[in-house]
Amino acid sequence: MVPFISALPSSSTSSIEDPPQWVNRISKTFQNNLLVDTDLPVCIFQVPENFTAEKPESYIPQTIGLGPIHHFQTQLYSKREQLKLETAKTMLKPYRITSDFTEIVIESLKQLIPEVRCCYGLYFDVDDDTLAWVFALDGLFLLDMLSKVSEGDSLESFEDLVMIENQIPLVLLIEARTALEEHLSGDCNHSFLTNLLIRICEIRSPLKFSRRISRLDLDINTRVHLLDCMYHLIVNHSVSAKNQFIRNNFLDDIDLEDVENAVQMAGDLCPGANAVLQPLLLIMKLPWDKIISLIKKMMGETPAVLEIDIPSASELSRIGKVEFCMTPGGIRDVEFDDETLTFYLPILSLKPDSETMLRNLVVYEGLMFKNGNFTNLDLTEYVDLMCGIIDGVKDVRILREKHIIEGELDDEEIVKLFNGITKSSLKNEEASELQKTVARVNKHFGNVPRVKAYHFVKKYFLAWWKIIVIIFTLLNLMLLVVKGACQVYECNNHLGFGIGRLLFGADVEKNRLFDY
Repeated sequence: MVPFISALPSSSTSSIEDPPQWVNRISKTFQNNLLVDTDLPVCIFQVPENFTAEKPESYIPQTIGLGPIHHFQTQLYSKREQLKLETAKTMLKPYRITSDFTEIVIESLKQLIPEVRCCYGLYFDVDDDTLAWVFALDGLFLLDMLSKVSEGDSLESFEDLVMIENQIPLVLLIEARTALEEHLSGDCNHSFLTNLLIRICEIRSPLKFSRRISRLDLDINTRVHLLDCMYHLIVNHSVSAKNQFIRNNFLDDIDLEDVENAVQMAGDLCPGANAVLQPLLLIMKLPWDKIISLIKKMMGETPAVLEIDIPSASELSRIGKVEFCMTPGGIRDVEFDDETLTFYLPILSLKPDSETMLRNLVVYEGLMFKNGNFTNLDLTEYVDLMCGIIDGVKDVRILREKHIIEGELDDEEIVKLFNGITKSSLKNEEASELQKTVARVNKHFGNVPRVKAYHFVKKYFLAWWKIIVIIFTLLNLMLLVVKGACQVYECNNHLGFGIGRLLFGADVEKNRLFDY
């Protein structure tokens, strides 16, 4: 067993790192990349801070640390070191391995370490021997946990196993099992590991598979880790061989062009009004979304979650007369039938750990997309869609009645799940089929007479209404201040005269209306 060392990933920049240290680290990384010929993509990442800040427990393991990113984290390592050693001992019993573990397993894995380093989006300042021991112990522990889950055992910490930072490259698991099987019988096939991963994905996937997954659906030699297996089985599940907009905040509902026209008309009718309206117009042009977000951040409040622009399920059903129907397919089978007004959605089977899986799957897809390894954002767009149509308990109940949502979570938990996920900022270069479907749904809903009437009223009267409210609020406040001041200083009509001249541009010197 290797001694406990600090093996935190090294991702620092030269601003917090001595130049000689940087040269040493970068030369090792560069030399490794030059010497290694591998098809393995960068597929294991540290989750960006903007995600971990939103809900850290969904991305940072709370109980089990696997792989070099979290293996040596003190709070996880101290609790699990003995358990990992006992598990490894139990796993090795059938293979009759004792003192020859280093020669049989460690040396086999050590040959793969230079290649495996390329899987990570960061550098580890530890030697190959240390990493081989980390992957050997954590790999055996992972295989044992997966075997127990596949047999129906309840594992509260299973969600830790699917976190992107906790992934172990499959090439290492394959090599470890190959070394053990060949030591025992001289032969090895990968059917056990393939069947194990298929079983895990079938029973734990947040989206339900309508047919039995076979080994033809999962080639572990082309997949990189457990999370990658689940992602590809979910995205590629289909029964057959869509524009997004962000929901705006309150001030964005106002068309500034309408406001400017209203201000000009008010100025023509009442010259003195410009003195009040022009500053208001200037204030309304400020970037209030950024200002409000900054204020909330300073006050410790979480910024409002952005969602795809689509009506909720209850609005589509009640106002748009849209019928929801489950499809036995997957996320690529989401469809809207314009003639029957039927919205087809795949079945979601939600468990307590489903949120963690969905969040890590979405982050994984996004990071692989940004790296150029994925060409589409299928799962991200689907999760955005579900976040958009689920606003409250009524929406969940409609989808439950249609058997689109099932599982262990209650309605409130499901609402909290989908209302807590922020819309992705990534997008495909061309409109996807899902985006086109959402556009057709929005087009139908926008053509409903009562919705068209609402949009008409909103467009032509909302700006005026906002201005009127603001004007009367400010006037009322101003007059109260003036009246209070005059009561104290007995200013009689002098200040009132000034206010009248400013607001109405008229000679009100002899008008008793402005006397106090």
